[in-house]
Amino acid sequence: MEKKKILIIGDDLVSARDTVKMLRDIGYPVIALVALGKKALSIIKKKQPHLVLVNGRLRGKRAGMELARRILEELELPVLILVDRSEFRAIKPTIGKLGCGCLLKPVDKQNIEMAIETTLARHVLEKKIKDRAKKALLESEERYFQLVDNISEGVVIQDKKGIITSANERFLELIGYKRKEVLGRPITAFLGEGWLKKEEGLPEDRWRSIELAWKRKDGKRIYTILSRRPIHDPKGRFEGYVSVLTDITERRQVELELRRSQEELRSLSQHLQSIRESESKRIAGEIHDILGQQLTALKIDLSWLSSRAAGLGESGQEIQNKISAMADLVDKTIQSVQKISAELRPVLLDDLGLGPAIEWLAQDFENRTKIKCRVRLACDTLDLDPDCSTAIFRISQEALTNVARHARATAVDIHLAEENGELLLKIGDNGKGIKENEVHAPTSLGLMGMRERIRPFGGKLEITGSPEKGTLLTVAVPLERGRKRGSEKSK
Repeated sequence: MEKKKILIIGDDLVSARDTVKMLRDIGYPVIALVALGKKALSIIKKKQPHLVLVNGRLRGKRAGMELARRILEELELPVLILVDRSEFRAIKPTIGKLGCGCLLKPVDKQNIEMAIETTLARHVLEKKIKDRAKKALLESEERYFQLVDNISEGVVIQDKKGIITSANERFLELIGYKRKEVLGRPITAFLGEGWLKKEEGLPEDRWRSIELAWKRKDGKRIYTILSRRPIHDPKGRFEGYVSVLTDITERRQVELELRRSQEELRSLSQHLQSIRESESKRIAGEIHDILGQQLTALKIDLSWLSSRAAGLGESGQEIQNKISAMADLVDKTIQSVQKISAELRPVLLDDLGLGPAIEWLAQDFENRTKIKCRVRLACDTLDLDPDCSTAIFRISQEALTNVARHARATAVDIHLAEENGELLLKIGDNGKGIKENEVHAPTSLGLMGMRERIRPFGGKLEITGSPEKGTLLTVAVPLERGRKRGSEKSK
């Protein structure tokens, strides 16, 4: 369906341009951007938009509200006002009397689109009502619902106590009740899970949009967006509400399915990670114990051969030289075995815990890269869950790998501490600094892997960077989630 044309009136050019971009991003043609002034009304007449959006500071500006009144009454065009919270209370009575749409700043694409469509729909309804019969909404429910029964949204009228006085066919179809079962009952009688999103501390007679869950008569649950507007009598006294309901059940089911799929993928990722760590631990043990022992035995045999060759005199010298070269090769192989074993699973992590393992990691990193690495351990002996210790250690490994590959740093600081019931790990460098768009980029698989590693323990990971000042990675894990679970965990 083609989007309606919108004309924007604003006294703040920067804010208005941002609004223009947002509207165009979601498909609304913005046909003009007009300054608040005497010529605004004539420009609106010439451009003939479907809706006028007022984006400016209106408190104390009679000209602005007077222009909105003339647009509504003379041009019969819907008006949506974007207003700061600080201004809302001052202009609220006027907005209520005029019947403008209203949306509090700051706005995003979703709520501005909802507000626009709601304002347009309400304007169509009000225009039909005015054309067919004066004050039809309050004086004749039957006549009103002849107009609204054919629309795709449910429409409900309530009195000031929330009792349903009228409902169209679409609303009855949504909740599965007959009209006589609905009239005279509070709207809350048909809610399922209740409010999904609720604005707290707001007066009941203000305009707002909320999400609701409903329980149908047949027991099924449906979800709607309810856009509610207060009804006032000719003297401006609050009388009740007219509400428009849009069915979002299918959308919500898709969201739930997506969330379920995400949880399944996370569970699978955690399971695979656990298997990988277990397999690494097993392989590291076998390499260290079996291959290491075999190489040690080989070195002992070479030493025995060397002692025997020494008795052969001059002819044994060549044999001794060869045995010495072989012994050197065995020593290097043993070092390689130890390095591979440590990379697969550091023995320190299992034997001494997270702190000593991070100290070893920092020392190994400094030896390999020549980047100065300082470690501060400001915590007592940690009795962490092995999986949690492994996750934090692997995050430290990944962070130092990123420093070596990308940061162009000369120094790294690692700080491990307990603060306010949390285990904090901070790794900062003095390199070029990570860019904001790189932190959440889809290609930053290493960073995504860090977040997923710490998620099962309720942990949070934050990465900040400053150009040419370095990058800081902070991991915070609640100790109540990260500590060992006792005997059950060890069984």
